[in-house]
Amino acid sequence: MTFPMARGHPRLSGFSLLEALIVLIIAGAALMLVFAIGGQAARTGFRLGRGALAAADAEVAEDELRGLIRGLVLPPDAVDPQALGMQPFSGDARSFQADFLLDRPGLCAAAGPAGRLRVAIEPQADGDIVTCGAPASPTVIVADLRPRRARFAYSVDGVAWSDQWSTRPTWSGLRHDPAARVLYVRLASDDGRIDIVERAASGPPFLFKLPAAARP
Repeated sequence: MTFPMARGHPRLSGFSLLEALIVLIIAGAALMLVFAIGGQAARTGFRLGRGALAAADAEVAEDELRGLIRGLVLPPDAVDPQALGMQPFSGDARSFQADFLLDRPGLCAAAGPAGRLRVAIEPQADGDIVTCGAPASPTVIVADLRPRRARFAYSVDGVAWSDQWSTRPTWSGLRHDPAARVLYVRLASDDGRIDIVERAASGPPFLFKLPAAARP
């Protein structure tokens, strides 16, 4: 026997068990979505941060290498460097060495006369690094090129390149008077992603004290 609901007593409102479960599922999905977005944003931020640091490191390394090349001490053309008490520049595809005069302190030496330094591409198992240092001193890393392989090249006009060069007296035609010497040094990777060219110059000959023995 059933009894009709008394008038004036409305049905009690509230969530059923099923409705509560649906709310919990939706809330959980929303939280999972928020955490997923946050995690992806964090990973993206870390990746961008690492990329920015790597780009900054590459820029510092390139600036250091350019400073070294500009600091090369070269004798004027048609002048024997040994007659000036200088060690000749000697370079090949893997390294170059010479006397350096740096305009600012760097990884390899302090500002000013740095003596004879060697800049070399050192092969590693996973790529090349560029180092510098005095012949009898520990080397320091100037640039980390990994995973790439690279080589040096040299040019006196920026057009024709050779993987070997040294400062030896040269003459153009019948000219035997000293003239300013210019040398371009290039560091290029095999994949073409790295291509750095910098210029070194001796300056005008009158800046050097040229003894008679220095002339041909």
